[in-house]
Amino acid sequence: GEKVYSLALRNGMLVTAVSNNVVQVHSFPEGSPDGILTRFTAEANHVVFNKAGTSVAAGSSDFMVKIIETKDNSQQKTIRGHDGPILSVAFDPKDLFLASSSCDGSVCVWKIADQTLAASWPLLTKFNEVSRATSLCRLEWQPRIGKFLAVPVEKVVKLFERDTWENTDNLSDDRIMMPLSVTTWSPCGGYVAAGSIDGSMVVWNVQTRKCVGSFKHEKAYRICAMTWHPSKGNIAYTDAEGNLGLLEGVLANAGSKELASRSTAATLDDLFDEEDGDLSTKGMNLSPPSSIRHPLMDEDDDDGEDDDVMGIVNRSRHNRAIEDDNSHDIGSPTHLDKLDDDDDDD
Repeated sequence: GEKVYSLALRNGMLVTAVSNNVVQVHSFPEGSPDGILTRFTAEANHVVFNKAGTSVAAGSSDFMVKIIETKDNSQQKTIRGHDGPILSVAFDPKDLFLASSSCDGSVCVWKIADQTLAASWPLLTKFNEVSRATSLCRLEWQPRIGKFLAVPVEKVVKLFERDTWENTDNLSDDRIMMPLSVTTWSPCGGYVAAGSIDGSMVVWNVQTRKCVGSFKHEKAYRICAMTWHPSKGNIAYTDAEGNLGLLEGVLANAGSKELASRSTAATLDDLFDEEDGDLSTKGMNLSPPSSIRHPLMDEDDDDGEDDDVMGIVNRSRHNRAIEDDNSHDIGSPTHLDKLDDDDDDD
């Protein structure tokens, strides 16, 4: 059967990147195949929805990125310019830009309207294949206004400012020993979390650039994806062995007015109790970057016992408290202090 390397869920539509070089649409929660969104000449490595769920972006090992309208897949835009397999893609929340990372060592920002290059940085180690890449480089835009693009590079998260495309800040911590692979913004846009290839997870306050919490995977498995609950201050994550974990009360000791007061999910299913901001909307990829790419699911293995997308991974909850440490001040506040004011302008 075919293997699935990445998936995204939005507005009841489940999209998967499949090993036969297609992006497949499935009904949800049934999981039944519901057509092909697009095809590549090599396997697709990452798929994501835009904020409205009207478009899907997919990056492939054939060096191309495609943007496809969900209601009419004949409406497609193709972005060419990378010289290596695509690692990750991310929509600007305003749908003006698309960011991408690649095995050619570059991170790029493209104008969606005409598919031209807006910015490019040589940030990553070059590899010939995604399976050999040290990091998935899961980059992400700040919610709502997309003022900053967060990019995991080695042991830091680099923040690039919209329009100027300058690297304004780097988020780091002494406890990070191995390269970071994924990053995710809190819904309020005030915090960034990142996960490394050795199972370390760290959360920063963006305004102060302080590390407000850290967590270590009990078996040191590589972190493949992370995403915040839309309101409760919890973080769900997946590892390279296909396990799904939950960090609860992430900001309970961080002085957060936005999320800390609502950071007590009763069960893992609480991640799915909101209409917006589903756990899987960010194109989670559970395939570990090793010489053998393990699938999310195998079509031949469908036994009909669990059609919910949560059945793709093991329901392993990691409910350990994140260690709070406000002593790691990585620099004095800068123009990032105005971040909240800028959010109000949206």
